[in-house]
Amino acid sequence: MSARRAGWRAVKAAAGPSPGNAPALSDSALQQEQQQALATSRSPAMSSSSNGGGGPRPQGSNSGGDSGSVLSLSALRRLVRPLANLQLAIAELAGIAALSALGTVIPQNKPYEFYAANYPDVGDKVLGFVTSRLIWGLQWDHIYTADYFLLLIALWAASLAACTWTNQWPAVRVAQRWRFRSDPDLIAKQEVAELLPNARVEDVGRALASKQYQVFLRDGSLYAFKGLAGKMGPIGVHASMLLALAGICAGLLGGFKGSAMVPEGGDLLLAQALEPNSPVAQYPSGASVVLHVDDFRIDYRSDGSIRQFYSDVTLRDLEGREVASRTMSVNQPLRYGGVTAYQTDWSMSALTVRAVGSPLQPPDGTPFNLPMARLAGKAGDESKLFATFIPAANPSQGGKPIGVSVLAKDLQSVVLYDSKGEFVGVRRPGSGKSIMVDGMEITIERIVAGTGFELKHDPGVPLTYAGFGGMCLTTVVSYLSHSQVWATQQAGGSVVVGGRSNRAKFGFQQELQEVIDAVPEVLPAAPALK
Repeated sequence: MSARRAGWRAVKAAAGPSPGNAPALSDSALQQEQQQALATSRSPAMSSSSNGGGGPRPQGSNSGGDSGSVLSLSALRRLVRPLANLQLAIAELAGIAALSALGTVIPQNKPYEFYAANYPDVGDKVLGFVTSRLIWGLQWDHIYTADYFLLLIALWAASLAACTWTNQWPAVRVAQRWRFRSDPDLIAKQEVAELLPNARVEDVGRALASKQYQVFLRDGSLYAFKGLAGKMGPIGVHASMLLALAGICAGLLGGFKGSAMVPEGGDLLLAQALEPNSPVAQYPSGASVVLHVDDFRIDYRSDGSIRQFYSDVTLRDLEGREVASRTMSVNQPLRYGGVTAYQTDWSMSALTVRAVGSPLQPPDGTPFNLPMARLAGKAGDESKLFATFIPAANPSQGGKPIGVSVLAKDLQSVVLYDSKGEFVGVRRPGSGKSIMVDGMEITIERIVAGTGFELKHDPGVPLTYAGFGGMCLTTVVSYLSHSQVWATQQAGGSVVVGGRSNRAKFGFQQELQEVIDAVPEVLPAAPALK
């Protein structure tokens, strides 16, 4: 190798300017090649070509119609090129992020009364200027479906598409072309270059092919490349982002959402609880089923805190036929016909009691239900407290009701207070143990609970998941190095080899050195004897 390196130094010195000044490798030259973006055919791993993928096309190959089409595409490309501006895309993305953050801070899709109470128009304003009128007027109450938010997403999608079409795709088309170089000075200006005395360009091609390069030979010149997928990676990233954006927009425009509280034994027609996000939304097939709550239960920890909610539900069609049954819990939603139902809340709907001595007690002694209501707590208090009232006598006209107040904070026990508001005892539902209060013998049979559902239909979920999955994959692919190598056979039996890579330059230098080391030296022919 010492002789080869010594010979190379002489060629390197004669090559002149540094690699960055080589005209064939300048940014302007590459941009011109991207603008041309000529289509080429693929070839096997090592082949010979008389015309070359990058050579001129035969005369007459383009008709007048083709020329007009090319001109139209060029004009359209110039028209959309301003959208491919990086600064514009960053500004669009920053705007989307800022509006999304605003939508996270301000509760969405609440009635105006909620904003009037939490963002007053007079007095102490939030941040000194945020009021309910401002929120309502700027559509901050539904910012993700606001016109300007959707327009900003569409503009960002247009920037991604324009960048892919005007910049990335032409670069890939250029990378696919066979660009033979027979000038040793141009090859010498590559990032890595060597002069191989007593070598053959065909042997260089075989060594490169063993490193998984695509190799092409023509008239003593060689061109090889590998890692074209790395050039395709950014296009895949942009395509995946567009797919994810399409899924988000499909959900924003074609989705449904809703909520409902259903007591044990109650029914819910899903279509009644679902509200469309926009007028173009179409009801899914699962919206036409009736959800029946068979049972609701709460699993408690030893300290009395809630571990999990469970709801046994049955789905029936409009004719009463059972189509599905599930046991739901938090993080285990029900999915049917495009509708997803999440277990999100619970309540107490009624208290089943026997109250002998109460005017509400049936004569046959059967238990009866009393509705329960949630008591309002302090602002920010998320604890639950439900109450009902058992009358001890029919109230006289204009008189004060007399009876027993029953309070419950969970499904395990209830607390009873007499007509004077004094505590009288605690009972477990279903224990069968009665208590005498204000002349009534009261037995707590059970608490009828209600289960809360969040309903959602998002037709864009498959597109969104596919987009983010493709983005993860193509991001990894985009880090693959795209390496190119040129070589030309010189008079006297030497070969000039040079190459470059867009990434992993040190690894490429080592790899090309291994290729050079693998090229056998061809001994010159001995002179003929006289």
